[in-house]
Amino acid sequence: MKRTMIFLTIVLFLLLSCNQFLFSGTFPEEKVKSFADTEFIFPTDLIKDSPILIALNIGTSRENGEVQQAALIAWQDAVEGSDDSLRYAPFYHISVIEGAPFFVRGAIRRGLAGSFEGLIDPERGGVLFLSKAEKFAEQAEIPIDGEPTLVVVSTDGTITGYVKGEVNSFALSTLAALWEKAT
Repeated sequence: MKRTMIFLTIVLFLLLSCNQFLFSGTFPEEKVKSFADTEFIFPTDLIKDSPILIALNIGTSRENGEVQQAALIAWQDAVEGSDDSLRYAPFYHISVIEGAPFFVRGAIRRGLAGSFEGLIDPERGGVLFLSKAEKFAEQAEIPIDGEPTLVVVSTDGTITGYVKGEVNSFALSTLAALWEKAT
C-alpha cells in the first residue's frame, strides 16, 4: 500500500511537471449573467486576489449536462470538505450552452439557477451562452467529452490545469496539487 502511494505521488508530480511546460490555455473573455442576475466578464471579473476553481459544465446534451451538474455538486462538497488549502478556493459553477436562441436564454438561466438554489451562492454561478462551444474549449485547451471538469485558473488568467470525471481520492489530490501550483 505504501509503495502504491509513493508511486502515485511520483506519477502525479511528473504529470504536473510536464503540465507546467505544456499547458497554456486561457478562457476567452465572455459576458455572463450570474444566477443572481448580475453581469460579469468571465473569467476576468472572477479573478481577484487568488486563483479560482471553476466547475465547468459543457454538456453534450441536456441529459449529459444534468449528469455533469450533479457530479460537479459532488465535487464542490468534496472540495469544501477537504483537509488542505483547496477548501478555501473561490469556487464557481459555469455552465456552457451552445446555440440557445436569445429569447430563451433568460428562462434557461433561471431554470439552472433554480436547480442550484440552496446549493451555491447565486453570485458564484452563471451560464455562458455561446455560438461555438468548440472554439471556446479549443482556446482553453479543454476537450468537450461529456465529463464534468474542474479547472484551476491562476491570477494572471491562465489555466493551471484541470481534472475531469467523477470525484475520487486520486482526482481530488490531483486537483489539490494543481491548486497549490497556482497559489
